[in-house]
Amino acid sequence: MSQLDCIIVGFNEIDFADFARAQQAFADTSGAYRELLTNSVLLGDRRMTYMDLLNVVREREIGRPSRLSAFEMPSLGVAYLASFLYRRGFDVGVVNFFNKGRDEFAAMLAEGPRAVAITTTYYVDDEPIRQIVRFIREHDETVPIIVGGPRIHNLCTGQQPIVQDVLLRAVGADIYINEPQGESTLAGVLATLRDGGDLSAVPNLIYRSTAGRPGMSRTARKPESNNLDENAVDWSYFDPSYYTPTTYMRTSRSCSFGCAFCNYPSMAGPLTLSELSTIERELTHLRENGVQNMIFVDDTFNVPLPRFKKILRMMIDRKLDLRWVSFFRCSNADDEAFDLMAEAGCLGVFLGIESGDQQILKNMTKFAKTDRYEYGIEQLTSRGMVTLASIVLGFPGETEKTVRNTLDFVNRTQPTFFNVQLYYHDVLAPIERQRELYGIEGSGYSWKHYTMSWQEAADRKDDFVRNVTGSSLMPLYGLSIWAIPYLLSNGLTMDQITRFTRAATDLVVQGLDADHVDPEPAIAHVSRALTGVTAG
Repeated sequence: MSQLDCIIVGFNEIDFADFARAQQAFADTSGAYRELLTNSVLLGDRRMTYMDLLNVVREREIGRPSRLSAFEMPSLGVAYLASFLYRRGFDVGVVNFFNKGRDEFAAMLAEGPRAVAITTTYYVDDEPIRQIVRFIREHDETVPIIVGGPRIHNLCTGQQPIVQDVLLRAVGADIYINEPQGESTLAGVLATLRDGGDLSAVPNLIYRSTAGRPGMSRTARKPESNNLDENAVDWSYFDPSYYTPTTYMRTSRSCSFGCAFCNYPSMAGPLTLSELSTIERELTHLRENGVQNMIFVDDTFNVPLPRFKKILRMMIDRKLDLRWVSFFRCSNADDEAFDLMAEAGCLGVFLGIESGDQQILKNMTKFAKTDRYEYGIEQLTSRGMVTLASIVLGFPGETEKTVRNTLDFVNRTQPTFFNVQLYYHDVLAPIERQRELYGIEGSGYSWKHYTMSWQEAADRKDDFVRNVTGSSLMPLYGLSIWAIPYLLSNGLTMDQITRFTRAATDLVVQGLDADHVDPEPAIAHVSRALTGVTAG
């Protein structure tokens, strides 16, 4: 076997109960722990995700371990990077899901790869990265460890170099890629390591300095703009068992909107679209090789609307017969689009509703109307597509009245699922420029403004969960709408998924006011829901 140029490592799912206990230590100074409470259930005295709960109940029913995890699905970040590097002649190994790939990972490390690259697409905390770094060092003390992606870019943006040094040294890797895209930079690093060159010639790097030099070394910034069509994932590099029956796909980069709370468009640059022929070629290959379910990750899949309709017509004309989910903007759709979605196999959509109050939507620069939201949910539901309405509480200008308007909106429209998030103040987002206007103090989950504090917002959020009727809570962690195709492919029905989330919502409410929930009645309650048996 030739020496691997790089091992690419995907997601590390840390123990949720440990994560929750760590966050609880800061419960008085940050809303992060309160955010956890409405995104998890309490079983005994242990916090767990919906997926953890599902596994517990399934183990009781089938009499053997259940290890369902949506992170088993192929990581799009890993697949994209591997495809990018394969095209350029690099020999690459893949660890898609760190938790279930440890043995294979250790075996690859034993062969002496030239580098290991860790993706950070889903991380909002550094501990999962540190765990991977420690694992690597246990098996190979000298292999260069490269870390890039959104977590590194967010850590570095707006920070002075001396602060960056402290944060990055705590992660423990050797080379950091500070670039929103970064794949070309990674290829440059790997070529340099293979050829024995000097990293100082590769742009967009922060790396450990040579012996005797303080701090970290930095190279020149050179923004990347990698062509989506030329670099679409070439799935022929992978065995079909890797990406079947469910996989992810993107057809665009960035977002054409500028919501006040979101820094993604400024990080990712202008909206960039793949050609229809590229999308058709990729979908056709996947379907011909056994894919049944697609998860489109574009932030605004139905923008621009004419392009969206062309994609749907292509899927229909090619008779791809795929089931799929995506992000969706109700304010950018019409009846023809709804009809085409249903005909093209849409299972459901994630709706960034954010608020049911028109003034808060205006504050957020959402350019959306609540009546269009209502109409969209009605039309999607009438055509058999499930909806997840995502809500944010506490945005500047939020009051008890605006929260009540949003609760009334959810109860009136009755999306299949909802989630509700505590506002997170991102100092890199456009809203930061309006600090004085709204009287904003603090950042992250520790904030207050003229009309609300994070503590008040957290209380309103708990009340919100208690008082929604007709829709079930779909959490942020472990089981969101993206997990629906995965669960369907593992034998659950949509009816079972819906009943399960309703029962789990009951447990979330119990856990808001308790330090302990008796596990036996709780498990029995969820088990009855899964089997469709009503309590006698």
